[in-house]
Amino acid sequence: MTGAVPAICLNMIVRNEAHIVREVLDSVAPYISSWVIVDTGSDDGTPDVIRNHMAALGIPGELHERPWRNFGHNRSEALALAAGHGDYIWVMDADDLLVGTPDFSGLTADLYQLHYGPDVSYWRRQLFRDGLPWRYVGVLHEYADCDRPCVEERLDGDYYIESRRLGGRSLDPEKYLRDAEVLLAEVERNPDDPRSVFYLAQSYFDYGDIASAHTWYTRRAEMGGYDEEIYYSIARIAESMLRLDYPWPDVQDAYLRAWEFRPIRAEPLYAIAHWYRSNQRFQLGYLFAERATQIPVPQNDSLFLGAEVYAWRALDEQAVCASWIGKSDETFAICRRLLSRDDIGDEDRQRIAANRDCGARPLIDVAQAYPEDRVRALSAGPRDGDVTVTVVAGPEVAATERTLNSFLHCCTDLSRVGPVLVVDVGLWPQDRQALSARYPFLEFRQFAPGTSVSEIREVIGTRFWLNLGMGWQFFARDDYLTRLTSVLEAEPNVYQVGVNFDDADKLTGLVPPRSVLRRIDGAGHYVLTDAAAIGPAMFDCSRWHATETYSGTATLDEVLCVLQA
Repeated sequence: MTGAVPAICLNMIVRNEAHIVREVLDSVAPYISSWVIVDTGSDDGTPDVIRNHMAALGIPGELHERPWRNFGHNRSEALALAAGHGDYIWVMDADDLLVGTPDFSGLTADLYQLHYGPDVSYWRRQLFRDGLPWRYVGVLHEYADCDRPCVEERLDGDYYIESRRLGGRSLDPEKYLRDAEVLLAEVERNPDDPRSVFYLAQSYFDYGDIASAHTWYTRRAEMGGYDEEIYYSIARIAESMLRLDYPWPDVQDAYLRAWEFRPIRAEPLYAIAHWYRSNQRFQLGYLFAERATQIPVPQNDSLFLGAEVYAWRALDEQAVCASWIGKSDETFAICRRLLSRDDIGDEDRQRIAANRDCGARPLIDVAQAYPEDRVRALSAGPRDGDVTVTVVAGPEVAATERTLNSFLHCCTDLSRVGPVLVVDVGLWPQDRQALSARYPFLEFRQFAPGTSVSEIREVIGTRFWLNLGMGWQFFARDDYLTRLTSVLEAEPNVYQVGVNFDDADKLTGLVPPRSVLRRIDGAGHYVLTDAAAIGPAMFDCSRWHATETYSGTATLDEVLCVLQA
């Protein structure tokens, strides 16, 4: 979106929000030029907090005080008071928080829906062009309307609004019961209002009166109208039945009815997969989870989208079920994919890492096979790769072959390989001859047992050097050379990047916390470390002798090879 940035007026109604309101004001301050806020009866000093904070931010505005009637009336009143204060009026709640960087340049529509998230994703009409007869309808769960035709769009971009449920009203433990009482009275006045029926069911569900919620969701599903409300009501009927201990076949049928009504939604299939996995029926769990992962995020749905289901939770269920039905390679691949994300919490990350390592064990044996095609490719002619690879070889030639085979099998960017040197610290002559015949691309250098990496460094002629050490076996396919050198390129103080997180020599089931993770294109996640790795590692030889300048070390964020017993 390009063009001039319009003047935006922040518009809110507040009551007893002194404990939280500064946060929303700070989050929207870079984007607004004025504000009009209406207090509806605070007794905690909220008006003074707002006035003082906005004065400190240097943003002009008005604070009005009006008696409380209901949400539809008071929001409409606040919108009317904001008229003439900007090109657009931005409605927010006191416990909302803007996360990210929305782009308000070049706005042309009359009305914009803004994105709420991150876990449950939905869109709300929040940004209104000034000068149109806007009003809110509904005593609770009000919605914006206009008596004139208007152009409506979504404001896409790198942001979301988090509705944190921390405001004064949300602190009332009886909030949802009070909401239900208000909405029940509204339904009694207007029994054919589907929106009031829907949010009456929602209020009972959130309060914990699941039986009443089930009754009103059933009523809403029968009323017709807005298809997303009907879908969500059917899905909540299924969830209510599950909580009320209905027989599972009936619950599953209800979930399938929800999916059948709106097959672009994956949440019902995910819920079925979750139940089967929780009850150790892994084949069926896998069946439903795999199908759920094939459903993309519905781009046009705006009501209570389970964003995490589409992003990673369905995949997570698939990975767990796959691990129990013998699909180890699939488990491993999915878990690595999940751990490459930035939006999964540490508790789930640790669990996924443990599952990943369970899937890794069978892969270790697979990677030992002789990679004939790759050997042939490396032996075909001169190579001008920018990475020298070394492997340390002793009397046990089988260990050297396992290292070579597994690395060649797993390294998917072998085109960057230059010289491949065998650091011979005790090979028998016949074994050296056999290795030379089996791997024609190898070059041999004789060293004494106990040779240090510093001594090996003296025979390296390229800037980048990957030392595989002795006795290591790789099992995960990856662009090793690209990942490791990308970290060196991105971190000017780092001279060595270890392959394994925490320089581990075995599967640990561990993963670094998100607080220490770094990410760059080409490398994915990695972490800075306090000590050089002993296991397989990539070196930047141009930084080798200037350790006073290049003293940093790092590792990737996962275990990708193990030391053979």
